[in-house]
Amino acid sequence: MNRSLRHVVTLLLGVIALVGPVIAEDAFPLRAIEFEGNQHFSSEALAELSGLEIGTPVREGNFKTALRHLNNTGVFERLEFRYAPLGDGYRLTFVVEEVLELFLVRFDGFEVATEEIQELLAQEVPLFGDRVPPTGPMVSMIGNALQTWWTQQGKDSKIEGRLVPTGDNEFEMLFGPRQKTMNIAFVRFDNSGELEALELQRKFNQVAMGEEYTEARFKELLHHNVRPLYAEVGYMNVKFCPCETKPDPDTEGLLVQVHVDQGEVYQTGAVSWPRPMPVDPKNLSKVNGIIPGSTANITAAYGTMAAITESMKRQGFMKAQATFDTELDHEAKLVNFDIEIMTGSQYSFSRLVIQGLDLLSEPAIRKRWGMKVGDSFDIQYPAFFLERVKVDAMLENLKTTDWHINVDEAKKTVDVALIFNGNVRDKTLPPIIDKPKDPF
Repeated sequence: MNRSLRHVVTLLLGVIALVGPVIAEDAFPLRAIEFEGNQHFSSEALAELSGLEIGTPVREGNFKTALRHLNNTGVFERLEFRYAPLGDGYRLTFVVEEVLELFLVRFDGFEVATEEIQELLAQEVPLFGDRVPPTGPMVSMIGNALQTWWTQQGKDSKIEGRLVPTGDNEFEMLFGPRQKTMNIAFVRFDNSGELEALELQRKFNQVAMGEEYTEARFKELLHHNVRPLYAEVGYMNVKFCPCETKPDPDTEGLLVQVHVDQGEVYQTGAVSWPRPMPVDPKNLSKVNGIIPGSTANITAAYGTMAAITESMKRQGFMKAQATFDTELDHEAKLVNFDIEIMTGSQYSFSRLVIQGLDLLSEPAIRKRWGMKVGDSFDIQYPAFFLERVKVDAMLENLKTTDWHINVDEAKKTVDVALIFNGNVRDKTLPPIIDKPKDPF
């Protein structure tokens, strides 16, 4: 390329580099507005909410304002935009990520048809529909709109919105006026089926007695405290209530009678494990409580996940987590399990710091320490080692022991500090995780 041609190319590149900022500052017609990633909210509704109109002159500041309008709804985890030339104007694209969980909404205690409340909220709350998030700006806007309307009806009770269970792993957002309530004095169960009614009463009343009674709150207590007891023995579709209440003649509380329909026993169906398995199948077989063909036991499934998680952490995967999702096949009476094991990064042992010992004792302790530099970090080993020091009476007049760790996230290494007799000379290793359970 000759010198004059290179000069022309350089000038052109300089002009192109300057065009971007100029376009960003100058107003040009908006020729198209698009949305990517929206699932529950239509592009038409989002475009209207943005406040932008096709054909009107816009610049980057208008795009940022529209972004704020969308963000104020509280239904997006992430929002960003990009724009590009289109004809004599702009094509604007919003990339959105909706909140992960939206729940069906229900209204109770308003003394009017649900449709009337829905029409009111559709006018007052941007993007209001049949599903809403459990917290955030939209929930506040719904509550404020309902409170204003309720007060105009001459009512003085406070409007509340809360997430309440409707079934196993199923919830809904319930809005309604706070009702004058009485406390639960005692709860009785009838038709309890497989479980002894007296045993249910003993366990549940420890939780329920003294609680304010509302139907939603009472069902929530049943969901978290009684449903798991039936799930342990395979009754995955248990139903509670109708519940009868009456004043307790001996207190100012309520006596509540719960009718139980335990349904049929469910078996464990298909179990989907990740491939490849990050856990040794031999070790898994010792703790696995999710066996196809056996009576479904959700508590055993949680125990299996906890054992897998702990096993992974002992192999250096400090942020490992094992979880499961269930799918109920009500026709076949089966519970299908989908297992997910997230290992994360593997951490190795890097350095041992001993605090509180004299020059003679420290080498003896260091010699007994079994984890070598570069070994996978076993999260239970520091506590196990200190327990062995006590059991073996390695040190005289030993009063207290403790341990801390320091994690280098960049190098994925762990330093361990063993502290004896509470005499801490160096506080550069603060605790950053919970101490482990005793090793199994």
